[in-house]
Amino acid sequence: MTSTSHDSLPLIHPAPLQRGDQVHVVSPAGPVIPELLEEGIATLQAWGLDVVVDPSVYARRPPADYLAGDDEARARAFLNAWRAPQCRAIFCSRGGYGSQRILPRIAQLDVRAQPRHLVGFSDITALHLHLAGNLRLQTWHGPVLKSFALHRDEPQGSLEHLRALLFGERPAPWSLEGMRTVHPGVARGPLLGGNLCVLVHQLSSPYCPPLDGAVLVVEDVGEVDYRVDRMLTALRMSTRGQKIAGLVLGDFADAAGVYVADSQVDDYLAALASEFECPVVVGAPVGHRSPNLALPFGAPAELNATEGRLTILT
Repeated sequence: MTSTSHDSLPLIHPAPLQRGDQVHVVSPAGPVIPELLEEGIATLQAWGLDVVVDPSVYARRPPADYLAGDDEARARAFLNAWRAPQCRAIFCSRGGYGSQRILPRIAQLDVRAQPRHLVGFSDITALHLHLAGNLRLQTWHGPVLKSFALHRDEPQGSLEHLRALLFGERPAPWSLEGMRTVHPGVARGPLLGGNLCVLVHQLSSPYCPPLDGAVLVVEDVGEVDYRVDRMLTALRMSTRGQKIAGLVLGDFADAAGVYVADSQVDDYLAALASEFECPVVVGAPVGHRSPNLALPFGAPAELNATEGRLTILT
């Protein structure tokens, strides 16, 4: 398959969720133990949703059990959930690693005939890039089910923010405010991105969409100073990354390393981001810590880097 221009097809917006809707929980990447999903499942049920948990969510692939079953099994579970007649949304149990491995098996998913909400982040970036960027289905970069407990008492309300978006209670335009300006200016384009490591490793594949003219949001965890530099440099020098319209850096948890102390991380990230020539901000409330505010990938957005604001337009 080949990449599709993000201007060649109209963006699909799945219908807002309603109480009583059926939603499915799958593990496209790593496995999860049942106890870590309990709060997430209970939260979805409190929202009035009928939650179906695929048994393969807890599977392991020997001898390396970092995958929730082999590639064929994970792809089959994902497709079965997506094609279930009553399904309205797919919630990913966790990230980890492995979503890229199933892309060839789900590449031709008919998202126009069966639009579904897709919710997740981190390794789920691999699916967002293909579904939102190539197939033109709006997806939600937001908390995986395992991390719902992390946001339980968070004042910024990551879970309520996600719920309101899924149920259509926060119509566009709406904005994230308060980000730090690195390069001033205003940029408009489709919102894409996700986990920086996954994005960089997908750049040369046919499952990475064109990034020309996109407003790119990136975050990461556990990648120390020089590795963040290496990935941002790879993105900046790549043929896909050289013409992005704007750049938004989210949270980079545990980025301090041998060369950069904790107290220096924010300034270090800003210095790396300043090497991009487009409007740039840092400090978006998106990433592996709280808050992790959901964003609609594929949707048109405006980055006003001068004022530190990212606005979702439709």
